[in-house]
Amino acid sequence: MEKLKNKLLQHHRRSRQVTPTPTQNNFRQWAVAFIVCNFNVDVGPEIEIVYPPNTQFSTSDLSAICFNSFPERQDTETAADLTFHFTIPNNSPDVALDSPCSPHGSATDFYGNCVFRQEFDHSMKRSFNQRTLVLVTTHEFPAFFIHLLKQMTSSGVISDPTALETAHNQMLTWAPPSLGKHELPFMGSMLTLEITPHPAFPLQGLVSTRPTISATGRAPSIYAYEPLGTWENVMQFMPCLSDLDVVYEKLLLCESIIVLAKSPQLCSEGVSALVDLIRPIPYAGEIKPYMIMQSEFQSIGIDGGTPRPFIIGITNPFLLKRILGASETSNRSKPHVLYLHASEDPVPIKRHRSMHHRNQSFDMPGGIDSQTVSKRFVKSDRAFVQTVDTLLRSNPANHELSSLIRRHYAELTAQYLAPVNRYLATSASTNFTSPGGDYRYANFSEADFLYSLSKHGSSMKFRGQSPMQRHKARDNLYESFCRSPNFYSWLDMKLGLEKEASAGLLSATPIQGSPAQSTGSL
Repeated sequence: MEKLKNKLLQHHRRSRQVTPTPTQNNFRQWAVAFIVCNFNVDVGPEIEIVYPPNTQFSTSDLSAICFNSFPERQDTETAADLTFHFTIPNNSPDVALDSPCSPHGSATDFYGNCVFRQEFDHSMKRSFNQRTLVLVTTHEFPAFFIHLLKQMTSSGVISDPTALETAHNQMLTWAPPSLGKHELPFMGSMLTLEITPHPAFPLQGLVSTRPTISATGRAPSIYAYEPLGTWENVMQFMPCLSDLDVVYEKLLLCESIIVLAKSPQLCSEGVSALVDLIRPIPYAGEIKPYMIMQSEFQSIGIDGGTPRPFIIGITNPFLLKRILGASETSNRSKPHVLYLHASEDPVPIKRHRSMHHRNQSFDMPGGIDSQTVSKRFVKSDRAFVQTVDTLLRSNPANHELSSLIRRHYAELTAQYLAPVNRYLATSASTNFTSPGGDYRYANFSEADFLYSLSKHGSSMKFRGQSPMQRHKARDNLYESFCRSPNFYSWLDMKLGLEKEASAGLLSATPIQGSPAQSTGSL
Protein backbone atom coordinates (compact mmCIF):
# COMPACT_ATOMS: atom_id res chain seq x y z
CA MET A 1 0.00 0.00 0.00
CA GLU A 2 2.86 2.39 0.82
CA LYS A 3 4.44 1.77 -2.60
CA LEU A 4 1.12 2.53 -4.25
CA LYS A 5 0.78 5.81 -2.33
CA ASN A 6 4.30 6.89 -3.33
CA LYS A 7 3.60 6.16 -6.98
CA LEU A 8 0.33 8.10 -6.87
CA LEU A 9 2.05 11.05 -5.20
CA GLN A 10 4.70 11.11 -7.94
CA HIS A 11 2.00 11.25 -10.62
CA HIS A 12 0.15 13.98 -8.72
CA ARG A 13 3.27 16.17 -8.50
CA ARG A 14 3.97 15.77 -12.23
CA SER A 15 0.36 16.54 -13.22
CA ARG A 16 0.26 19.79 -11.23
CA GLN A 17 3.19 21.17 -13.22
CA VAL A 18 1.19 21.35 -16.47
CA THR A 19 -1.92 23.42 -17.19
CA PRO A 20 -4.46 21.97 -19.66
CA THR A 21 -4.53 23.79 -23.00
CA PRO A 22 -7.78 25.05 -24.58
CA THR A 23 -7.61 22.17 -27.07
CA GLN A 24 -7.38 19.63 -24.25
CA ASN A 25 -10.46 21.22 -22.70
CA ASN A 26 -12.40 20.01 -25.76
CA PHE A 27 -11.65 16.46 -24.64
CA ARG A 28 -12.63 17.38 -21.07
CA GLN A 29 -16.14 18.22 -22.27
CA TRP A 30 -16.62 14.49 -22.91
CA ALA A 31 -14.21 12.74 -20.56
CA VAL A 32 -11.52 13.34 -17.96
CA ALA A 33 -8.83 10.76 -18.73
CA PHE A 34 -7.92 7.25 -19.82
CA ILE A 35 -6.24 5.23 -17.08
CA VAL A 36 -4.56 1.83 -17.35
CA CYS A 37 -4.42 -0.02 -14.03
CA ASN A 38 -2.24 -3.07 -13.44
CA PHE A 39 -2.63 -5.57 -10.62
CA ASN A 40 0.81 -5.98 -9.08
CA VAL A 41 0.98 -9.01 -6.78
CA ASP A 42 3.48 -7.28 -4.49
CA VAL A 43 1.80 -3.86 -4.40
CA GLY A 44 -1.81 -4.45 -5.38
CA PRO A 45 -3.62 -2.28 -7.94
CA GLU A 46 -1.35 0.41 -9.37
CA ILE A 47 -1.51 3.13 -12.00
CA GLU A 48 0.36 2.26 -15.18
CA ILE A 49 -0.75 5.03 -17.58
CA VAL A 50 -2.78 8.23 -17.25
CA TYR A 51 -3.66 9.99 -20.50
CA PRO A 52 -3.62 12.96 -20.82
CA PRO A 53 -0.67 12.81 -18.40
CA ASN A 54 -1.38 16.29 -17.02
CA THR A 55 -4.79 15.33 -15.60
CA GLN A 56 -4.79 16.65 -12.04
CA PHE A 57 -6.43 13.84 -10.10
CA SER A 58 -6.06 13.88 -6.33
CA THR A 59 -4.15 11.01 -4.73
CA SER A 60 -7.31 9.71 -3.07
CA ASP A 61 -9.22 9.63 -6.38
CA LEU A 62 -6.42 7.79 -8.18
CA SER A 63 -6.36 5.24 -5.38
CA ALA A 64 -10.16 4.83 -5.54
CA ILE A 65 -10.06 4.37 -9.33
CA CYS A 66 -7.32 1.74 -8.92
CA PHE A 67 -9.21 -0.38 -6.43
CA ASN A 68 -12.64 -0.07 -8.08
CA SER A 69 -11.32 -1.07 -11.51
CA PHE A 70 -10.65 -4.71 -10.54
CA PRO A 71 -12.96 -7.59 -9.58
CA GLU A 72 -13.00 -8.22 -5.87
CA ARG A 73 -13.34 -11.98 -6.38
CA GLN A 74 -10.52 -14.00 -7.95
CA ASP A 75 -11.80 -16.23 -10.76
CA THR A 76 -9.14 -18.17 -12.65
CA GLU A 77 -11.72 -19.23 -15.25
CA THR A 78 -12.35 -15.67 -16.44
CA ALA A 79 -11.27 -15.73 -20.08
CA ALA A 80 -13.41 -13.08 -21.76
CA ASP A 81 -13.07 -9.38 -21.00
CA LEU A 82 -15.29 -8.00 -18.24
CA THR A 83 -16.98 -4.64 -18.82
CA PHE A 84 -18.53 -2.68 -15.96
CA HIS A 85 -18.81 0.80 -14.50
CA PHE A 86 -18.58 2.39 -11.07
CA THR A 87 -19.19 5.76 -9.42
CA ILE A 88 -16.89 7.53 -6.95
CA PRO A 89 -17.05 11.03 -5.40
CA ASN A 90 -15.01 13.71 -7.15
CA ASN A 91 -12.35 14.72 -4.63
CA SER A 92 -10.11 16.36 -7.23
CA PRO A 93 -10.61 20.13 -6.94
CA ASP A 94 -8.30 20.75 -9.91
CA VAL A 95 -10.50 18.70 -12.25
CA ALA A 96 -13.19 21.23 -13.11
CA LEU A 97 -16.47 20.50 -14.85
CA ASP A 98 -16.23 21.73 -18.44
CA SER A 99 -19.36 21.29 -20.56
CA PRO A 100 -20.84 24.44 -22.14
CA CYS A 101 -24.35 23.10 -22.79
CA SER A 102 -26.83 20.57 -21.45
CA PRO A 103 -26.16 17.87 -20.36
CA HIS A 104 -23.43 19.42 -18.23
CA GLY A 105 -22.36 16.28 -16.40
CA SER A 106 -21.76 15.84 -12.69
CA ALA A 107 -19.66 18.24 -10.64
CA THR A 108 -19.64 15.88 -7.65
CA ASP A 109 -19.00 12.41 -9.11
CA PHE A 110 -16.62 10.57 -11.41
CA TYR A 111 -17.90 7.67 -13.51
CA GLY A 112 -15.42 4.90 -14.24
CA ASN A 113 -16.08 2.83 -17.38
CA CYS A 114 -13.94 -0.31 -17.43
CA VAL A 115 -12.67 -3.14 -19.58
CA PHE A 116 -10.89 -5.72 -17.41
CA ARG A 117 -8.71 -8.42 -18.97
CA GLN A 118 -7.08 -11.45 -17.37
CA GLU A 119 -4.45 -13.32 -19.40
CA PHE A 120 -2.40 -16.37 -18.49
CA ASP A 121 1.26 -15.59 -17.85
CA HIS A 122 3.42 -18.33 -16.34
CA SER A 123 6.08 -15.77 -15.36
CA MET A 124 3.69 -14.06 -12.90
CA LYS A 125 3.30 -15.22 -9.28
CA ARG A 126 -0.43 -15.73 -9.76
CA SER A 127 0.10 -17.07 -13.30
CA PHE A 128 -2.15 -14.28 -14.56
CA ASN A 129 -1.63 -10.80 -15.92
CA GLN A 130 -4.52 -8.53 -14.92
CA ARG A 131 -5.08 -5.06 -16.37
CA THR A 132 -8.03 -2.70 -16.66
CA LEU A 133 -8.53 0.16 -19.09
CA VAL A 134 -10.67 2.85 -17.45
CA LEU A 135 -12.28 5.87 -19.07
CA VAL A 136 -13.08 8.36 -16.30
CA THR A 137 -15.88 10.80 -17.15
CA THR A 138 -18.27 13.30 -15.60
CA HIS A 139 -21.07 12.14 -17.91
CA GLU A 140 -22.92 8.94 -17.06
CA PHE A 141 -23.10 7.41 -20.56
CA PRO A 142 -21.86 3.88 -19.68
CA ALA A 143 -23.17 2.07 -22.78
CA PHE A 144 -21.48 4.62 -25.07
CA PHE A 145 -18.16 4.88 -23.25
CA ILE A 146 -17.78 1.13 -22.84
CA HIS A 147 -18.47 0.80 -26.57
CA LEU A 148 -15.47 3.10 -27.13
CA LEU A 149 -13.28 1.00 -24.84
CA LYS A 150 -14.28 -2.23 -26.57
CA GLN A 151 -13.36 -0.72 -29.91
CA MET A 152 -10.00 0.44 -28.54
CA THR A 153 -9.13 -2.98 -27.10
CA SER A 154 -10.39 -5.08 -30.02
CA SER A 155 -6.82 -5.29 -31.38
CA GLY A 156 -5.88 -7.46 -28.41
CA VAL A 157 -3.80 -4.93 -26.45
CA ILE A 158 -5.33 -3.25 -23.41
CA SER A 159 -2.47 -0.90 -22.47
CA ASP A 160 -1.37 0.53 -25.81
CA PRO A 161 -0.23 4.18 -25.38
CA THR A 162 -0.63 4.75 -29.13
CA ALA A 163 -4.29 3.69 -28.98
CA LEU A 164 -4.89 6.03 -26.03
CA GLU A 165 -3.32 8.94 -27.87
CA THR A 166 -5.27 8.18 -31.05
CA ALA A 167 -8.58 7.96 -29.18
CA HIS A 168 -7.81 11.16 -27.28
CA ASN A 169 -6.92 13.08 -30.45
CA GLN A 170 -10.08 11.83 -32.16
CA MET A 171 -12.25 13.01 -29.27
CA LEU A 172 -10.61 16.44 -29.42
CA THR A 173 -12.44 17.01 -32.72
CA TRP A 174 -15.90 16.27 -31.29
CA ALA A 175 -18.40 19.03 -30.66
CA PRO A 176 -19.47 19.32 -27.00
CA PRO A 177 -22.20 16.89 -25.89
CA SER A 178 -25.67 18.37 -26.36
CA LEU A 179 -29.23 17.13 -26.71
CA GLY A 180 -30.02 15.29 -29.93
CA LYS A 181 -28.01 13.25 -32.41
CA HIS A 182 -24.22 13.27 -32.72
CA GLU A 183 -22.17 11.80 -35.57
CA LEU A 184 -18.78 11.05 -33.99
CA PRO A 185 -15.73 9.73 -35.89
CA PHE A 186 -13.77 7.28 -33.78
CA MET A 187 -10.82 5.12 -34.80
CA GLY A 188 -11.92 4.39 -38.34
CA SER A 189 -15.69 4.26 -37.79
CA MET A 190 -18.59 6.68 -37.46
CA LEU A 191 -20.60 6.36 -34.25
CA THR A 192 -24.09 7.75 -33.78
CA LEU A 193 -24.94 8.89 -30.26
CA GLU A 194 -28.42 10.02 -29.19
CA ILE A 195 -28.76 12.19 -26.05
CA THR A 196 -32.33 12.61 -24.78
CA PRO A 197 -33.51 15.62 -22.73
CA HIS A 198 -33.53 13.54 -19.53
CA PRO A 199 -31.86 10.28 -18.43
CA ALA A 200 -35.23 8.86 -17.31
CA PHE A 201 -36.83 8.84 -20.77
CA PRO A 202 -38.17 5.26 -21.13
CA LEU A 203 -37.16 2.60 -23.65
CA GLN A 204 -33.94 4.31 -24.73
CA GLY A 205 -32.04 2.27 -27.28
CA LEU A 206 -34.98 -0.08 -27.82
CA VAL A 207 -36.41 -0.29 -31.33
CA SER A 208 -38.58 -2.93 -32.97
CA THR A 209 -35.60 -4.51 -34.70
CA ARG A 210 -31.98 -3.73 -33.94
CA PRO A 211 -29.65 -5.26 -36.57
CA THR A 212 -25.91 -5.22 -36.12
CA ILE A 213 -25.48 -3.02 -39.19
CA SER A 214 -28.21 -0.74 -40.49
CA ALA A 215 -29.24 -0.34 -44.13
CA THR A 216 -26.85 2.62 -44.41
CA GLY A 217 -23.90 0.39 -43.51
CA ARG A 218 -23.51 1.93 -40.05
CA ALA A 219 -23.98 0.40 -36.64
CA PRO A 220 -27.27 1.37 -34.94
CA SER A 221 -27.43 4.42 -32.71
CA ILE A 222 -26.19 4.24 -29.15
CA TYR A 223 -28.35 6.02 -26.59
CA ALA A 224 -26.48 7.88 -23.88
CA TYR A 225 -28.72 6.65 -21.07
CA GLU A 226 -29.66 3.19 -22.33
CA PRO A 227 -29.09 0.29 -19.90
CA LEU A 228 -25.61 -1.16 -19.94
CA GLY A 229 -26.71 -4.79 -19.95
CA THR A 230 -29.55 -6.81 -21.42
CA TRP A 231 -32.23 -8.87 -19.75
CA GLU A 232 -31.16 -11.85 -21.87
CA ASN A 233 -28.07 -12.01 -19.69
CA VAL A 234 -29.47 -10.89 -16.33
CA MET A 235 -32.57 -13.12 -16.36
CA GLN A 236 -30.49 -16.30 -16.47
CA PHE A 237 -29.19 -15.44 -12.99
CA MET A 238 -32.47 -14.34 -11.39
CA PRO A 239 -33.63 -16.37 -8.34
CA CYS A 240 -37.16 -16.54 -9.78
CA LEU A 241 -39.37 -14.69 -12.23
CA SER A 242 -41.63 -13.28 -9.51
CA ASP A 243 -38.67 -11.28 -8.16
CA LEU A 244 -39.07 -8.94 -11.13
CA ASP A 245 -42.36 -7.66 -9.69
CA VAL A 246 -40.87 -7.50 -6.19
CA VAL A 247 -37.92 -5.30 -7.17
CA TYR A 248 -40.13 -3.23 -9.49
CA GLU A 249 -42.37 -2.18 -6.58
CA LYS A 250 -39.39 -1.48 -4.33
CA LEU A 251 -37.80 0.69 -7.01
CA LEU A 252 -41.13 2.46 -7.57
CA LEU A 253 -41.21 3.48 -3.89
CA CYS A 254 -37.48 4.36 -3.78
CA GLU A 255 -36.57 1.57 -1.38
CA SER A 256 -33.01 0.24 -1.06
CA ILE A 257 -31.79 -2.76 -3.06
CA ILE A 258 -28.49 -4.65 -3.00
CA VAL A 259 -27.57 -6.67 -6.09
CA LEU A 260 -25.16 -9.48 -5.16
CA ALA A 261 -23.42 -11.22 -8.06
CA LYS A 262 -20.15 -13.03 -8.68
CA SER A 263 -18.71 -10.58 -11.21
CA PRO A 264 -18.63 -6.77 -11.42
CA GLN A 265 -20.06 -7.00 -14.93
CA LEU A 266 -23.18 -8.86 -13.82
CA CYS A 267 -23.91 -6.65 -10.80
CA SER A 268 -23.19 -3.51 -12.85
CA GLU A 269 -25.51 -4.65 -15.66
CA GLY A 270 -28.12 -5.74 -13.12
CA VAL A 271 -28.23 -2.33 -11.42
CA SER A 272 -28.42 -0.56 -14.79
CA ALA A 273 -31.27 -2.79 -16.01
CA LEU A 274 -33.23 -2.44 -12.76
CA VAL A 275 -33.10 1.37 -12.71
CA ASP A 276 -34.46 1.32 -16.27
CA LEU A 277 -37.55 -0.67 -15.20
CA ILE A 278 -39.38 2.28 -13.61
CA ARG A 279 -38.60 4.94 -16.20
CA PRO A 280 -39.82 7.64 -16.71
CA ILE A 281 -39.69 7.80 -12.91
CA PRO A 282 -36.11 8.73 -11.96
CA TYR A 283 -34.85 6.64 -9.04
CA ALA A 284 -34.10 9.31 -6.42
CA GLY A 285 -31.68 7.31 -4.27
CA GLU A 286 -27.96 6.73 -4.68
CA ILE A 287 -27.05 4.49 -7.63
CA LYS A 288 -23.73 2.66 -7.30
CA PRO A 289 -23.33 -0.05 -9.98
CA TYR A 290 -20.25 -1.62 -8.35
CA MET A 291 -18.86 -1.16 -4.85
CA ILE A 292 -16.00 -2.85 -2.99
CA MET A 293 -14.76 -2.97 0.60
CA GLN A 294 -12.58 0.11 -0.01
CA SER A 295 -15.45 2.16 -1.45
CA GLU A 296 -16.81 5.30 0.19
CA PHE A 297 -20.12 4.47 1.91
CA GLN A 298 -21.08 7.80 3.47
CA SER A 299 -23.13 8.67 0.38
CA ILE A 300 -25.53 5.85 1.28
CA GLY A 301 -25.57 6.71 4.98
CA ILE A 302 -23.14 4.03 6.17
CA ASP A 303 -19.99 4.89 8.15
CA GLY A 304 -21.45 8.34 8.71
CA GLY A 305 -23.31 10.57 6.30
CA THR A 306 -27.01 11.18 5.81
CA PRO A 307 -29.04 7.98 5.32
CA ARG A 308 -30.43 7.75 1.79
CA PRO A 309 -32.14 5.04 -0.23
CA PHE A 310 -29.77 3.25 -2.58
CA ILE A 311 -29.36 0.57 -5.20
CA ILE A 312 -25.86 -0.87 -5.31
CA GLY A 313 -24.03 -3.78 -6.89
CA ILE A 314 -21.50 -5.84 -4.92
CA THR A 315 -19.65 -9.14 -5.29
CA ASN A 316 -18.35 -9.59 -1.73
CA PRO A 317 -20.66 -11.44 0.73
CA PHE A 318 -18.73 -9.97 3.68
CA LEU A 319 -19.53 -6.50 2.36
CA LEU A 320 -23.19 -7.55 2.25
CA LYS A 321 -22.99 -8.48 5.94
CA ARG A 322 -21.37 -5.13 6.72
CA ILE A 323 -24.08 -3.12 4.93
CA LEU A 324 -26.97 -5.12 6.42
CA GLY A 325 -25.43 -4.80 9.88
CA ALA A 326 -25.03 -1.04 9.51
CA SER A 327 -28.68 -0.73 8.43
CA GLU A 328 -29.87 -2.61 11.51
CA THR A 329 -27.65 -0.55 13.82
CA SER A 330 -29.07 2.72 12.49
CA ASN A 331 -32.67 1.40 12.69
CA ARG A 332 -33.16 1.80 8.96
CA SER A 333 -35.35 -0.39 6.79
CA LYS A 334 -33.49 -3.51 5.76
CA PRO A 335 -32.42 -3.36 2.10
CA HIS A 336 -33.81 -5.97 -0.25
CA VAL A 337 -31.10 -8.33 -1.52
CA LEU A 338 -31.30 -9.62 -5.08
CA TYR A 339 -29.04 -12.66 -5.48
CA LEU A 340 -27.93 -13.12 -9.09
CA HIS A 341 -26.79 -16.72 -9.11
CA ALA A 342 -25.95 -19.13 -11.94
CA SER A 343 -27.82 -22.42 -11.86
CA GLU A 344 -28.10 -25.42 -14.14
CA ASP A 345 -31.85 -25.55 -13.51
CA PRO A 346 -34.33 -23.28 -15.31
CA VAL A 347 -35.30 -20.08 -13.52
CA PRO A 348 -38.42 -20.95 -11.47
CA ILE A 349 -41.54 -18.80 -11.63
CA LYS A 350 -42.00 -18.50 -7.88
CA ARG A 351 -39.57 -18.36 -4.98
CA HIS A 352 -39.18 -21.50 -2.89
CA ARG A 353 -38.26 -21.55 0.78
CA SER A 354 -34.93 -23.19 -0.03
CA MET A 355 -34.01 -20.11 -2.07
CA HIS A 356 -34.04 -17.65 0.82
CA HIS A 357 -30.36 -18.42 1.46
CA ARG A 358 -27.53 -18.46 -1.08
CA ASN A 359 -24.86 -19.45 1.45
CA GLN A 360 -23.53 -22.34 -0.56
CA SER A 361 -23.24 -20.57 -3.91
CA PHE A 362 -21.90 -17.29 -2.50
CA ASP A 363 -19.86 -18.62 0.47
CA MET A 364 -21.99 -16.50 2.76
CA PRO A 365 -20.61 -15.58 6.20
CA GLY A 366 -22.67 -16.35 9.27
CA GLY A 367 -25.00 -13.82 10.84
CA ILE A 368 -27.07 -12.99 7.75
CA ASP A 369 -30.73 -13.72 8.38
CA SER A 370 -32.91 -15.19 5.67
CA GLN A 371 -34.88 -12.66 3.65
CA THR A 372 -38.58 -12.46 4.44
CA VAL A 373 -41.18 -12.42 1.69
CA SER A 374 -41.92 -8.83 0.71
CA LYS A 375 -45.43 -7.40 0.81
CA ARG A 376 -46.67 -6.58 -2.66
CA PHE A 377 -49.49 -4.43 -4.04
CA VAL A 378 -49.45 -4.96 -7.81
CA LYS A 379 -50.98 -8.08 -9.32
CA SER A 380 -48.66 -10.11 -11.53
CA ASP A 381 -49.51 -10.44 -15.20
CA ARG A 382 -49.70 -14.22 -15.70
CA ALA A 383 -49.54 -14.00 -19.49
CA PHE A 384 -46.36 -11.91 -19.28
CA VAL A 385 -44.73 -14.28 -16.77
CA GLN A 386 -45.60 -17.33 -18.88
CA THR A 387 -44.15 -15.69 -22.00
CA VAL A 388 -40.90 -14.86 -20.18
CA ASP A 389 -40.74 -18.42 -18.85
CA THR A 390 -41.27 -19.87 -22.34
CA LEU A 391 -38.57 -17.67 -23.89
CA LEU A 392 -36.07 -18.54 -21.14
CA ARG A 393 -36.65 -22.27 -21.49
CA SER A 394 -36.52 -22.28 -25.29
CA ASN A 395 -33.59 -19.89 -25.77
CA PRO A 396 -32.21 -17.83 -22.85
CA ALA A 397 -30.30 -15.58 -25.29
CA ASN A 398 -33.45 -14.69 -27.24
CA HIS A 399 -33.24 -10.99 -28.13
CA GLU A 400 -37.01 -10.66 -27.72
CA LEU A 401 -36.60 -11.00 -23.95
CA SER A 402 -35.21 -7.51 -23.30
CA SER A 403 -37.83 -5.92 -25.52
CA LEU A 404 -40.62 -7.85 -23.81
CA ILE A 405 -39.51 -7.02 -20.25
CA ARG A 406 -38.70 -3.37 -20.89
CA ARG A 407 -41.94 -2.70 -22.78
CA HIS A 408 -44.04 -4.50 -20.16
CA TYR A 409 -42.73 -2.43 -17.25
CA ALA A 410 -42.70 0.82 -19.25
CA GLU A 411 -46.39 0.27 -19.98
CA LEU A 412 -47.02 -0.66 -16.34
CA THR A 413 -45.33 2.55 -15.16
CA ALA A 414 -47.35 4.60 -17.66
CA GLN A 415 -50.55 3.03 -16.29
CA TYR A 416 -49.40 3.80 -12.78
CA LEU A 417 -48.64 7.46 -13.53
CA ALA A 418 -51.85 8.08 -15.50
CA PRO A 419 -54.02 8.93 -12.42
CA VAL A 420 -51.33 11.32 -11.12
CA ASN A 421 -51.04 13.05 -14.50
CA ARG A 422 -54.84 13.27 -14.71
CA TYR A 423 -55.05 14.90 -11.28
CA LEU A 424 -52.24 17.37 -12.04
CA ALA A 425 -53.85 18.32 -15.35
CA THR A 426 -57.35 18.86 -13.98
CA SER A 427 -57.09 19.74 -10.31
CA ALA A 428 -53.70 21.33 -9.65
CA SER A 429 -52.53 24.62 -11.08
CA THR A 430 -48.94 25.61 -11.76
CA ASN A 431 -47.56 28.71 -10.09
CA PHE A 432 -44.33 30.60 -10.63
CA THR A 433 -43.13 30.89 -7.05
CA SER A 434 -39.40 31.49 -7.31
CA PRO A 435 -37.37 34.40 -8.75
CA GLY A 436 -35.88 31.98 -11.26
CA GLY A 437 -39.34 31.15 -12.59
CA ASP A 438 -39.35 27.49 -11.53
CA TYR A 439 -42.65 25.68 -11.85
CA ARG A 440 -44.28 24.40 -8.66
CA TYR A 441 -47.59 22.64 -8.14
CA ALA A 442 -48.34 24.79 -5.13
CA ASN A 443 -51.74 23.29 -4.34
CA PHE A 444 -50.99 19.57 -4.69
CA SER A 445 -52.96 17.75 -2.01
CA GLU A 446 -52.40 14.08 -1.25
CA ALA A 447 -55.93 13.76 0.19
CA ASP A 448 -57.50 15.37 -2.89
CA PHE A 449 -55.43 13.16 -5.18
CA LEU A 450 -56.51 9.99 -3.34
CA TYR A 451 -60.13 11.15 -3.64
CA SER A 452 -59.62 11.65 -7.39
CA LEU A 453 -58.05 8.19 -7.54
CA SER A 454 -61.04 6.59 -5.80
CA LYS A 455 -63.37 8.38 -8.21
CA HIS A 456 -61.57 7.66 -11.50
CA GLY A 457 -59.57 4.55 -10.59
CA SER A 458 -56.39 3.18 -12.16
CA SER A 459 -55.89 0.79 -15.06
CA MET A 460 -53.14 -0.98 -13.09
CA LYS A 461 -54.26 -4.30 -11.58
CA PHE A 462 -53.84 -4.74 -7.82
CA ARG A 463 -53.68 -7.74 -5.52
CA GLY A 464 -56.63 -8.71 -3.34
CA GLN A 465 -59.49 -11.20 -3.11
CA SER A 466 -62.22 -8.56 -2.95
CA PRO A 467 -62.75 -5.08 -4.43
CA MET A 468 -62.17 -3.56 -1.00
CA GLN A 469 -58.80 -5.32 -0.63
CA ARG A 470 -57.74 -4.26 -4.11
CA HIS A 471 -58.74 -0.64 -3.45
CA LYS A 472 -56.79 -0.70 -0.19
CA ALA A 473 -53.70 -2.06 -1.96
CA ARG A 474 -54.09 0.63 -4.63
CA ASP A 475 -54.40 3.46 -2.12
CA ASN A 476 -51.46 2.18 -0.04
CA LEU A 477 -49.17 2.05 -3.08
CA TYR A 478 -50.08 5.54 -4.31
CA GLU A 479 -49.92 7.01 -0.82
CA SER A 480 -46.44 5.55 -0.30
CA PHE A 481 -45.33 6.84 -3.70
CA CYS A 482 -46.54 10.40 -3.00
CA ARG A 483 -44.46 10.40 0.19
CA SER A 484 -41.33 8.93 -1.42
CA PRO A 485 -38.36 10.82 -2.90
CA ASN A 486 -39.23 9.29 -6.28
CA PHE A 487 -42.43 11.35 -6.47
CA TYR A 488 -40.48 14.58 -6.13
CA SER A 489 -37.75 13.50 -8.56
CA TRP A 490 -40.42 12.62 -11.13
CA LEU A 491 -42.31 15.88 -10.49
CA ASP A 492 -39.12 17.94 -10.82
CA MET A 493 -38.33 16.21 -14.12
CA LYS A 494 -41.87 16.72 -15.43
CA LEU A 495 -41.99 20.39 -14.48
CA GLY A 496 -38.49 21.05 -15.77
CA LEU A 497 -39.28 19.52 -19.16
CA GLU A 498 -42.56 21.45 -19.35
CA LYS A 499 -40.70 24.67 -18.66
CA GLU A 500 -38.05 23.91 -21.30
CA ALA A 501 -40.72 22.92 -23.83
CA SER A 502 -42.68 26.14 -23.26
CA ALA A 503 -39.46 28.11 -23.77
CA GLY A 504 -38.79 26.29 -27.04
CA LEU A 505 -35.64 24.62 -25.72
CA LEU A 506 -36.74 21.09 -26.67
CA SER A 507 -36.96 19.77 -30.20
CA ALA A 508 -40.47 19.60 -31.61
CA THR A 509 -39.79 16.13 -33.03
CA PRO A 510 -38.73 13.15 -30.94
CA ILE A 511 -35.25 11.72 -31.27
CA GLN A 512 -35.18 8.86 -33.75
CA GLY A 513 -35.74 5.51 -32.07
CA SER A 514 -37.05 7.12 -28.90
CA PRO A 515 -40.71 6.64 -28.01
CA ALA A 516 -42.72 9.57 -29.31
CA GLN A 517 -44.41 11.14 -26.33
CA SER A 518 -45.09 14.59 -25.01
CA THR A 519 -43.71 15.82 -21.72
CA GLY A 520 -47.22 15.64 -20.35
CA SER A 521 -47.21 11.84 -20.61
CA LEU A 522 -44.06 11.45 -18.53
